[in-house]
Amino acid sequence: MPAAAIAIHPNLKVAISSPWGFPLREDIAFTDAQGGDGGSLAKRAKSVLQQLQKPLGKILEPDEVVLFFTHGQLMPGLPERYMLGVAYRVLTRAGLILTNRRLIHVSLRRGGQWNRNLRCARWGDVKEFQVTGRIRGKLLIKYRGGSSETYWYIPKPAAVKIQLLLDALLPQSKDESSPARGMASFCPRCLAALASRVYDCPNCQLKFKDEKGALLHGLLIPGGGYFYAGLNLLGIAHAFADVSLLFSALASVLAAVRKVRPPALPGAPQAKWTFALSAIILTASLVADIWLSIRVAQKAVRNFIPIS
Repeated sequence: MPAAAIAIHPNLKVAISSPWGFPLREDIAFTDAQGGDGGSLAKRAKSVLQQLQKPLGKILEPDEVVLFFTHGQLMPGLPERYMLGVAYRVLTRAGLILTNRRLIHVSLRRGGQWNRNLRCARWGDVKEFQVTGRIRGKLLIKYRGGSSETYWYIPKPAAVKIQLLLDALLPQSKDESSPARGMASFCPRCLAALASRVYDCPNCQLKFKDEKGALLHGLLIPGGGYFYAGLNLLGIAHAFADVSLLFSALASVLAAVRKVRPPALPGAPQAKWTFALSAIILTASLVADIWLSIRVAQKAVRNFIPIS
């Protein structure tokens, strides 16, 4: 196991302090990859770490010390990336905390406040990693259990620092794999370990939203999947879109079977097949949007969202 005093910057003296109630390596956390002033990244790290003192104070183990913090985002799947675009970046905002023992992923609100989601992976569970990116950094992690995940939109200087830290930490942790062999979630109330897809805490009995609820809300309520996942702005936008698509599709069906006569526009085709094709396209768009809301909600609840 890497020691709390692991050497990262030989030119700097090891400086462990507890400014917010948990041990922190100031010589690493607030410096760049060369050991110089961390600048704006250090200021942002201080601001967020101060707000995370409650969960970090509870979850850190004896002899575990925070080494570094940076913002990043969990890379979405292709459907979310192309169908939601920039809006999906709001769903995946994350804080990455590197300690001498593990990687801690916390979900964050825009202001840097903890969003009650916390996952961890021990360095011994990491099979391999890759840091890439010219303008923004990207971190690909492959776990010994077979899963993998990619964090992107990492500030480039932070990505360089992560490369430096992982090169030092992983060789000293290769024989310390945990039963999870990858990322594991923790209860936001008592910080007990949670079992995958078991939506209640075994320690404090806190209840979490589940995939069945995500499915039902997505099917029965316009934008319901987003509302269920707590993404209210997306829910409102997609509720309007779904209702518009639904009524437009119904109008096209009625026009195709000659139940209603649409207003004649100069040069507009009036053949039945044009209305039928329009109905098919609108219905397919509606189904795709509902499917996406369910997909987003189910992926969100797998990271454990408390019911209250």
